[in-house]
Amino acid sequence: MAKGDHIYIWKNGNTYTHHGIDCGDGTVIHYDGQRICLVSKTAFAEGKTIHVKEYGKCDADEIVVQRAKTRLGEDKYWAPSNNCEHFAYYCKTGNHKSEQVNRVAAAGGGALAGGAISFGTKVAIKAAVETAKNSINPISKVLINVGIKQAPTVAGRVAGGIAGVGGLVSGIATDLVVGKILEDDENFSEHEREARKNGRDVGKIGAIAGGLAGGAAALIVGGGAAIAVGVAAPAVLGIGAALGVYHFGKENKNSKVIQGALHYLDAPYTFNMHFNK
Repeated sequence: MAKGDHIYIWKNGNTYTHHGIDCGDGTVIHYDGQRICLVSKTAFAEGKTIHVKEYGKCDADEIVVQRAKTRLGEDKYWAPSNNCEHFAYYCKTGNHKSEQVNRVAAAGGGALAGGAISFGTKVAIKAAVETAKNSINPISKVLINVGIKQAPTVAGRVAGGIAGVGGLVSGIATDLVVGKILEDDENFSEHEREARKNGRDVGKIGAIAGGLAGGAAALIVGGGAAIAVGVAAPAVLGIGAALGVYHFGKENKNSKVIQGALHYLDAPYTFNMHFNK
């Protein structure tokens, strides 16, 4: 950590992050939920591990800290448009942005697109995932397996919001949700941008596979769960695989599994569906 760094900690059981700007002298400027104030780094950390957000393009450290200091005492906190992450991102780049707000917006947009049908039972979800994984080409299967295993809990929550009026609508909404959560930003590091691109690409694979597999899985499950499985499949595989591969890519900078598979799939996606009746 150094002067001008955008730093953050995980709070409330790692469900959200709190952000600030490192002044380089043992102090941090942050929005404490009421006003922008200067605190010790120890007070900011609250006993938790401090992380540094990587940037590919940002302003000089002196400018970053000066921006933070000019806003000391501000008391215009508003979670949707002026929270601690907006503040730290503004100090680094001169623009307002919050990844956490983007995720909430994506979930809300997905819920509107999806309607009121519930996400479905665990049996239905398992059937959708297994049917899709067993029916697509081997390279796509590798990507989806990696994604689903690595997917954070938020994948399920967001996917649940968009599982609504039908597989087609759900698949389209999945693309919109993934695109919002993993949108590109020139201020991010090259590694972050590459991980996001891989996530978006795999999200499309998962959504298509889920849409094709949903009908077959619904036949296997039958009953009331059949509707849920057909609707939920694109969301489960699309969002789950996208976020999973994104996090996998962030943690494994030299991963050849994802890069090699995506290179193979630069050509139009082909899904060889062989369902057992």
